[in-house]
Amino acid sequence: MRFNLYKSNRKKPIGNRFLAVGLVLTTGAGLVTSTPFLANAQIQQQLQSSHQVINLSKAVTMTLQSHPELKALIDQEAVWQGNIEQAGIGERPQIGLMIEDAFGTGEHSALQSMQSTLTYSWLLQQEQIDGRVNAAKSQANAVIVEQKIKALDLSAIVAKQFVEILIKQERLKLNQLAVSQAQEVVDAIVKRVKAGKSSNVEMRLAQAELVRRNLAVEDLEHELKASHYQLSSLWGKPQAELKLTGNLMLKPEIPSVESQLNKLKQIPQIQQFANEQRIAQSQMELARIEAKPQWQFTAGLRRYETTDDFGLVAGVSIPWGSENRNAGTMAALRAKQDVLASQQQALMQKLDAQLYVLLQEMAHSHHVIETIQLEIIPVLENALTEAGQAFDIGKLSYNQWSDIRRELLSAQNQLLDAYQSLHLQHIEIQRLTGVPVSDSE
Repeated sequence: MRFNLYKSNRKKPIGNRFLAVGLVLTTGAGLVTSTPFLANAQIQQQLQSSHQVINLSKAVTMTLQSHPELKALIDQEAVWQGNIEQAGIGERPQIGLMIEDAFGTGEHSALQSMQSTLTYSWLLQQEQIDGRVNAAKSQANAVIVEQKIKALDLSAIVAKQFVEILIKQERLKLNQLAVSQAQEVVDAIVKRVKAGKSSNVEMRLAQAELVRRNLAVEDLEHELKASHYQLSSLWGKPQAELKLTGNLMLKPEIPSVESQLNKLKQIPQIQQFANEQRIAQSQMELARIEAKPQWQFTAGLRRYETTDDFGLVAGVSIPWGSENRNAGTMAALRAKQDVLASQQQALMQKLDAQLYVLLQEMAHSHHVIETIQLEIIPVLENALTEAGQAFDIGKLSYNQWSDIRRELLSAQNQLLDAYQSLHLQHIEIQRLTGVPVSDSE
């Protein structure tokens, strides 16, 4: 099926023959990935043979697989795995050897009265080890949440650039058709000048209009090259030429406020606050455990050189002092939890308002698209047809006729603006609600 953003049945050389390529962006929740419908199969084959064909899903996948910011977070996860492993290692037991009553004088000269004691000492520290491991695991989970946030942000960036390129492609086609029309107008007026039906002034004005249209095409071609390079740079392989597929004509539906607010509670940003609160809780538990005295036990064997006898030795060391030595740390962590709870509530309020505004803007964009398509463009197309007929018989000046053509071109560009706004608003809603961008062509 072929979709025409700009439809006209006028066939005369001076008529309005704006034919646009459609594109549709769609995600798991309705974003839009596009498939430009080219003017003919030959052009399509040429583009496919010379450019890499990319859809939104592929662009997102390549970006997430190779973007350095995301790879850095993945590497950071390995760092925390090492920290967790290290946290599980306690103090090493100690082996000691003590020699007494040796190399003295009299009865204690040389080794004849020597006593040697071999000891083995260890700390009761399993509770502390478990606390350190739990704290490290909580912090490692924060990296996973950061990965989710970064993936959503990168996906949204890719999708927005993707939409903008597709819009520019549509504008380029629109302006190329405008150039073709402007050339046909110049040719028609030249004939009229030779026949004495138009003045040289009208011919000069038509020629100036043709130059302006060519400049608009050139500007868009440069912008597209830059945008293609910028997009492909996101996956580390910049290319000046890409062929993006999609369809702008498929309008994403406006989701309900209630469903989107429910999704807000599950987004990674809110999970991040919850995770930081868990980190603070695990740090409080670790501080409480570390405040407890660590008992050290010693056991060993003593040898008496004079009698060639052995005896067992044992001991225990208990640190002396208050168990409240980490009270300040624990108070600070409790206060941090309160701060995080307040920040989480503030973020929810901010996102709530932002989401509501975006949903209202989506509804407005839908209305603008329908109004332009059904009420403005058809009226201007009819007006242009009538103006062309009036110009042919000398009842309308070139300037009046040209103004109507500009109005129609402006309306067609406004339609593209509305489609662009609609899809960008939908992408932002997906980013806010944590919906991954995916292709559902």
